Amino acid sequence: MVKARNLTKRFGSVVALDSIDLEIPGGLTVIVGPNGGGKSTFLKIATGAYRASAGTIEVLGRDPWRDEEIKKLLGVSFDPPALPPLRTGREWLEYISRARGGNGRDVTEAAETFGVKGFIDKRMRDYSAGMRKRVSLVQAFVGNPELVFLDEPLANLDLEGMKNVVEIIRWKREEGLNLVVISHIWRPFLDIADYAVFIAAGRVQASGNPGEVLPLIEGAFPL
Repeated sequence: MVKARNLTKRFGSVVALDSIDLEIPGGLTVIVGPNGGGKSTFLKIATGAYRASAGTIEVLGRDPWRDEEIKKLLGVSFDPPALPPLRTGREWLEYISRARGGNGRDVTEAAETFGVKGFIDKRMRDYSAGMRKRVSLVQAFVGNPELVFLDEPLANLDLEGMKNVVEIIRWKREEGLNLVVISHIWRPFLDIADYAVFIAAGRVQASGNPGEVLPLIEGAFPL
């Protein structure tokens, strides 16, 4: 699904990603690591938001920076969410659905699933942080994407909301959707993931079966 070779990203003198090699298979992959370790930078390169300073990356066999068409195949939820404040949640989600080749009718079902039905017709400038997060998550799933990237999907959610999102991700994986979850809250996802990646200090510290990667993660984040 995703192949990176010697992938590097610099911001001036700061090296955010340092020559990483990584292959992400289908299914559910969880990318974990400390804040500032390079997880979100990798996500933004993989989705075409950032251009790599060096190296290559392919997502679904395409270059995400050069191939604009790939954006129709990807569902993305960034953290913090970037949502137009003067549009309603429904207007925005229907726009995203149609941009990916959908008809917009899937928005109502997705809104029900993520619990945004009660405020979807309000302008997003009036949303709380949790409401914005939920709409951003819906945005990632409408329009039948082939691959979904979720950046910190549990941020700004209460405990019940977190449990709901983890269950939705588990359910989507079982339906056959390919997902990449990037989170520093890693325990709920390692239990349901097919593959795990540990990124810290701009490098891939470990990748593979979640059970094999788990001891390294626990060693880096002692309780």
